[in-house]
Amino acid sequence: MSETPGWTSPGSPEPAPGPSESGHQAPPVPQTTAAPAPPHPGPAVPPGPTPGPGIIPLRPLGFGELMDGAFALVRRYWKTAFGLSLVLACVLELVQAGVSWWLHTSGTRTEAMFDGYYTMPLEMLAGVISTGLLTPVIGNSLLGRDTTPKQAWAQARPHLGRLTGLALLQTAILLGSLAVPLVPIFALTGATMQPALLLLVPPAVLPAVFLWVKVSFAAPALILERQSVVGALKRSWHLVRGSWWRMFGTMLVFGIAVGLLAAVLTVPGAIITLLIGGGPADIYATDGEAAIGIGVMAVCGVLAKTLTIPLTGNMIGLLYIDQRIRREALDLELARAAGLPGQWTPAAGAPVPGQYPPPGA
Repeated sequence: MSETPGWTSPGSPEPAPGPSESGHQAPPVPQTTAAPAPPHPGPAVPPGPTPGPGIIPLRPLGFGELMDGAFALVRRYWKTAFGLSLVLACVLELVQAGVSWWLHTSGTRTEAMFDGYYTMPLEMLAGVISTGLLTPVIGNSLLGRDTTPKQAWAQARPHLGRLTGLALLQTAILLGSLAVPLVPIFALTGATMQPALLLLVPPAVLPAVFLWVKVSFAAPALILERQSVVGALKRSWHLVRGSWWRMFGTMLVFGIAVGLLAAVLTVPGAIITLLIGGGPADIYATDGEAAIGIGVMAVCGVLAKTLTIPLTGNMIGLLYIDQRIRREALDLELARAAGLPGQWTPAAGAPVPGQYPPPGA
């Protein structure tokens, strides 16, 4: 069984033998004389609809299978998934709590209305990093290999520098594509006091949506294909080409589902905050009431993000692999790496390698 699946993109040089993404040592290439090929061995064909060695089938996946796969990966590797997401969730909610307290003590009611948007850049960064860190877990699962939290960290650690650089660049690209059209619209609306200008906001965000989908596979490409930061962005752009609408639709529907799940966990905290009057927009709340309200929302936010961060990362990783299966027959490489049978079918009546005596002898 081969230890290294064919993660490299088509046309890329094969990596030298060494530690693979699964943490095993790749075997050296044996120096043997090739045996003569059998006559008429038959054409190579893709394997049948085998479920594969892991919980994700090695074939193109439908939307329902992608959804099920994202949840199945979290259930199977919950220690790794929740261990990572809990750390990120605590950091995000700690920053959000600080912003909410600042709005309570020094902000205006108008500023407090946008309480949840101030940490959006940090959430974008966390999304890219979490997707990259979860990608080795997904890759190993396709080969039927379990990944402990310690193994996941060991496999992702060599890529942290490039992954952080990618997260910063990707976030800057998306924020820039939002700021360029929106800042003038909001400035003009405030100067002219014409709320009708806000109708320009939906079409103004379309470039950012387009870029968001086009670069969404950069983190998996960086980790599994060992791409550079710029190379990962180019690779993602190439993989999405011709499939943008399918990717957008899948991510949109899944995002709505994950958003509803997060709402189930955060709405109770919002109701409690509303009842005690502790929200940052409530100028009549005392410091004690605000502290309790912000604390309740932080706890609910940690629970919601701990669950939704790995789900979103898994969906992006599975979409990346599904697209490579559709475009580059990655399922054949993974099946060979996993040692699955049925990688070629002999022609009728042709001898099978290793079969003796030949048919009809």
